[in-house]
Amino acid sequence: MKQDYDILIVGAGIVGTSLALALSNFPLRIALIEQSPFKTLDVPSPSESKPIALNLASLRIFQTLNVWSTLEVYANPIKSVHISKQACFAQSRINAKEMGVPQLGAVIPAARLGHELTKALLQLVASKTIQGTLDLYNPACCESISQHDDVWQLVFNYLHDEKNEKKTIYPRLIIAADGTHSTVRRLLNIGLKIIRTSEAALTSWIDISRHHQHIAYQRFTQQGIIACLPLPANKIGLVWTSKQQDIEALQNLTEFEFLENLQGHFSYGFGELLHCTKPHIYTLKSCISETQAQAGLILLGNAAHTLLPIAAQGLNLGLQDMAECVDLIGKALEQRKDLADASLAQSYIKTRLVTQRQIIGFTEQLTRLQTRGPLTFIYNNGLLAMDLLSPCKRNLSRRLMGIHGRLPRLIRGLTLQQEEY
Repeated sequence: MKQDYDILIVGAGIVGTSLALALSNFPLRIALIEQSPFKTLDVPSPSESKPIALNLASLRIFQTLNVWSTLEVYANPIKSVHISKQACFAQSRINAKEMGVPQLGAVIPAARLGHELTKALLQLVASKTIQGTLDLYNPACCESISQHDDVWQLVFNYLHDEKNEKKTIYPRLIIAADGTHSTVRRLLNIGLKIIRTSEAALTSWIDISRHHQHIAYQRFTQQGIIACLPLPANKIGLVWTSKQQDIEALQNLTEFEFLENLQGHFSYGFGELLHCTKPHIYTLKSCISETQAQAGLILLGNAAHTLLPIAAQGLNLGLQDMAECVDLIGKALEQRKDLADASLAQSYIKTRLVTQRQIIGFTEQLTRLQTRGPLTFIYNNGLLAMDLLSPCKRNLSRRLMGIHGRLPRLIRGLTLQQEEY
């Protein structure tokens, strides 16, 4: 039997699951394919996973989706951000009070964020309260994608009732949120522009003797870029980015040596560094898809662009893209447009590409600061100058918080049923 869908979402990571939750308010036939098996709801999430810094726009998205009240229990607010460079006196400080917001963002363990979003999705499907239909195929893996007379045909393998089943579906719009190594992108032969490949990140949770005061630190050193993110219970989440060999050398240090090294970069701003969890290493690359949208196809999240964990923009940018995608789908439904119409993809590119380029360019400039002379960067960007002009500082801060310019409904706190005035 031919099975038609209005939208197929490939990938149930943070961006893909958030998209499914948002689109459940539309009268749409939606399918979601995810390769990794969903864990049962009673399986606890790892407590000390990679720390994720969510900006203000992402918090507002989760608030609008009615999931933030669950997530907030495991999160710590960011009230201030300090950016500095080793051996450079100048620095920049951004605080929530100056920006007129209650907090700049929040830090939450990545595994907990993913677990709670998956839990919300499974509960939504079980409740059968959605406007349209939402079919979950999990675990399932795409095998082929083709077009016949402008109609998508997608074939995938699906493990169902302990049996492998091959299914064919026909979606009008495919939204790929299946990560840096996107299967959709590979099957459609969409190229990938590689920006950086030699970096790695080390993450750990560290117990500190002095309260962090809800301050997030980003420090540029000769040993790499070090982010210290405030966590609950007098802990900080460390994300140390550098060349692969340098990160591996850090991992080989004893706990005492490692903490002494880190203490040297931050003096005693956190008091004493008391204990750290076993460091984990993640190989990184920075890349962007050569095509992010075409008729009947949109790439989101890491499938569209993968950034280094600098200034915490990667996931946040993906969530902002997702929010804009939801707006455009809503507008297409109001205008009774076919979701496969090229105008939807064109509108998405027109709306998001400029913002993406600005954020990606900014993170690349920050990455170069590690080895670049500080004065050149200060004169070019005004980032670390202590007498930074307030309008410039405010503009940059709002961009990093994701609240600059025209905002999608999810970021403005409007549900899809609420009217705009």
